[in-house]
Amino acid sequence: MHAAGGRDVWRQTDDTCHLNGTARMGDDPATSVVNADCQSWDIDNLWICDGSVFPTVGSVNPSLTIQAIAMRTADRIEALAARGKL
Repeated sequence: MHAAGGRDVWRQTDDTCHLNGTARMGDDPATSVVNADCQSWDIDNLWICDGSVFPTVGSVNPSLTIQAIAMRTADRIEALAARGKL
C-alpha cells in the first residue's frame, strides 16, 4: 500500500469485522471508485464486488448483501462478455 502512495495504512490482525467503504460505489467518478455495476471507473475490466463498495452500512452482518452484490456483478460480467463488450 505504501508503494502505491497509500497513507495511514493499517493491518487487520483479527478477522471479526466487515470492511466497508474503501472502494465506494456511485454514479460520479470524482466521488466513487466503481459504478453501479461494481466496475472500476479507472481500470478496464476491474470489478470489485465485496463490502468495500458500500458507501455505508445500515446495520450489522452485511454478508447476504455482499453475496447478492457479488452474484449481480457476475451476472453483469457474463452479460457483457456474451455481447462481446469485455
